[in-house]
Formats: sequence, C-alpha cells, structure tokens
Amino acid sequence: MRKRLNKIGFFFVSCLSFLLLTGCSTQEIIGGLTQELHQSIQQIEQKQTSSERVAVDFVRHVDGDTSVFLVNGKEQKVRYLLIDTPETVKPNTPVQPFGKEASNRTKTLLSNAKEIQLEFDETNKTDRYGRLLAYVFVDGKLLQETLVSEGLAKVAYVKNKESKYLEQLEEKQALAQQQHLGIWSNRKE
Repeated sequence: MRKRLNKIGFFFVSCLSFLLLTGCSTQEIIGGLTQELHQSIQQIEQKQTSSERVAVDFVRHVDGDTSVFLVNGKEQKVRYLLIDTPETVKPNTPVQPFGKEASNRTKTLLSNAKEIQLEFDETNKTDRYGRLLAYVFVDGKLLQETLVSEGLAKVAYVKNKESKYLEQLEEKQALAQQQHLGIWSNRKE
C-alpha cells in the first residue's frame, strides 16, 4: 500500500514539476482545455443547426399550411409539419372560418421575410400527395408556432409523439385556446 502511495505521489510531483518547468500554471492548462471544449461544442451546434435547415426562396403560397418554395433550384410544394389551418382551396370543401385569415397571414409573413429556411423531420419526408413535409422558419422563427399562437392553426397530423417541436406547439395552442383566439373563438364566418 505504501509503495502504491509513493508511486502516485511521485507521479503527481513529476507532473506538477513538469508544469512548473514549462511555465504553465494548472489554471492556464485547465482554462485552455475548458475554452477548447467550449469552442468545439459551439462548432458542433453551429454545424447541426446549419445542416438541419435549408435556405429556400418563397415562390407562392397555396393556403395557410402549404406553400411553394424554390428548394435546391427546384420548385417544391411544402406542407407544414404538425399543423392544420382551416381550408380555403380544398376541392369540394367550403372556405372554413379563419381560413382566409390563416392564408393571408402565411402569405404576408413569407412575402416579407428576409430569410426562409426549411427543416425536415427525420421520419416524415413527404405526404401521400408527394408534398415535402417541413418545419418552416421565417427570419429564424418557426412559422407553425406563429400560426398556432395566433389561433390560425391547430396542432394536427402528429405521427410521432417525440416530434421536435410538438411540445412547444401544444403549449402555444393551449394559450390560444385559453385566450379564445381565432379558431378557438366562438365566432363563425
């Protein structure tokens, strides 16, 4: 046991001596390692964020939850993940209450955006109509969240309870319901 303590002590003293001889303090070494680790984490987070989202150009809106974007040089119809807005263009379906408001709000936000990005879900890439499914970010803010917060959309088409933005959308929907906003009001058109 004593020999083991001597070896550990010798190793510790040797390391400390080396650090002192090289002019490095323990704080400098720990500080340097901490800074390198922090920078690495930031780089990983930046790569993840930029690789998850794709910059696109707005071509036209279809209704409150579907738009056409230029994605990698190709026009693509995109259906917004996790939400449903009242219908305005569905064949054989009358325009639903708050459908025009949702459609106009979407058009306004996208038309005035400086930057639009799409983020795709790992499991839901397209729907049965061949539309891309995506989260839409307008100037860094999730468009689905804006529409749900204003009572112009409801949380819908949840295929996976672990969906990335599901919890925050459900929280915004609960607030809109409590405040009787949009589709949660008693107003009928």
